[in-house]
Amino acid sequence: MLREHDLDHVFGDLTRDSSGLATMSLAGTSQRIDVRFGPGYRAAVIYAPKGRDFICFEPMAGITDAMNLAQRGLYKELQHVPPGGSWQEHFSIRPSGF
Repeated sequence: MLREHDLDHVFGDLTRDSSGLATMSLAGTSQRIDVRFGPGYRAAVIYAPKGRDFICFEPMAGITDAMNLAQRGLYKELQHVPPGGSWQEHFSIRPSGF
């Protein structure tokens, strides 16, 4: 049961389909929520504090502390936007069984 766990975790090695999308899912007795992250989202945080009735899926463009880790040579996937440039990405939420 989810409410028995205290989650605040970063997932940085997301498995992707042939379109580059990553999917994270949460399933209950009959309900399910699928969250799909576009290819520009390199990581996701899952937050669900123990004893509470909610969960958060947070898409992230990089892992926590990505800039400092990249500067030290420990993170190779740091994205950047050049001056005058832009960055755009998407995610979707698909509930079922409600």
